[in-house]
Amino acid sequence: MSDQTLPGHHLEVATSARSDLRAWHAESWVRPLAVFAATFALWIGVVGVGLWVEHWLVRAALGVPLALLSGRLFTLAHDAGHGSYSTSRAVNAVVGRLAFVPSVHVFGLWRHHHDLHHRYTNLRGRDFVWTPLSVDEYRALPSRRQTLHRAFRHPSSLGLGLHYATEIWAPRMVWPRKHHGLPNRRGLIADTLLLYGLLVSAGVAVWAFMRHVDPDRVGDVASWISAAVFLFVLPLIGTHWLIGFVIYLNHTHPDVVWYDDAGEWAQHEVQLEGSTGLRFRPVRHALMPRRIMNHTAHHVDPGVPLERLAEAQGHLVDIYGDRIVTPEFSWGWLRDVLDDCQLYDYDGRRWLTFDAAQVSP
Repeated sequence: MSDQTLPGHHLEVATSARSDLRAWHAESWVRPLAVFAATFALWIGVVGVGLWVEHWLVRAALGVPLALLSGRLFTLAHDAGHGSYSTSRAVNAVVGRLAFVPSVHVFGLWRHHHDLHHRYTNLRGRDFVWTPLSVDEYRALPSRRQTLHRAFRHPSSLGLGLHYATEIWAPRMVWPRKHHGLPNRRGLIADTLLLYGLLVSAGVAVWAFMRHVDPDRVGDVASWISAAVFLFVLPLIGTHWLIGFVIYLNHTHPDVVWYDDAGEWAQHEVQLEGSTGLRFRPVRHALMPRRIMNHTAHHVDPGVPLERLAEAQGHLVDIYGDRIVTPEFSWGWLRDVLDDCQLYDYDGRRWLTFDAAQVSP
């Protein structure tokens, strides 16, 4: 939904809040390009070390930094998709496509679906990101799907990556499907083929590197399997968990409201009140993907790059106060949210647990 289709008061607040954040927009293309180049080179370097050192324990240990670097590159591509990463459209286009290679996302597909999430935030039927089921919807599912939905929101948090991989990434981010009603499908197919061409090129580069380092290992099937598992598959799973963690907490909280009526949804300031501004204690700042967790500012103005979101979020909190959901993160708090926010009562606008579906209507 464009700003022009919003009700008067909704448009006034949205425009006012967005204009307040323009001071935090990108001001250059040089530094962003350098940051991307350094991050991408570091990712390539870690992969190279994993290929050079054949021992599986070393490769397994490298899976953690590879997942973190892939997640970092994903955030750069995220900004590039919004056009907020740099002041250059060309830099945004190149960075977006290259930075999505480690996490295997088609840039054009991600941009299309993510735009829908921003247009219809927290509106069931239009927003597809962690949309909660109603009790009736959950009851109507076959038992295997009920089990899967319970796994997605399990208190261990292990299901966060499973949800992203199976419900968002696989059906939406790797191939343009006709039933999604995609515009410019031929262009999206070209973008998709570009991604797979880059992945094939990466595979050829890996083969050439291995042939140069140790020609005898080129025919070692066990070494290739070890490299694929520890340097690609497991980091990909780790990256998907990080993405699932982020997008779950961005729009899931006892105080965050979801809607199933477009008219009612349009009467509320969803971009201000439908996202969280998750706060972290200093000791966790180096370990968690905290920038994108200033998510209210991101939804109010996607033109603010992630590295400047904290300041923009603080500005919004100063203006709008308690209207913005600002919890403080802890693992116990995350477990409580996963325990409490499982199903949703769209009539009463309140979160429910899976136990509510076991009670006879």
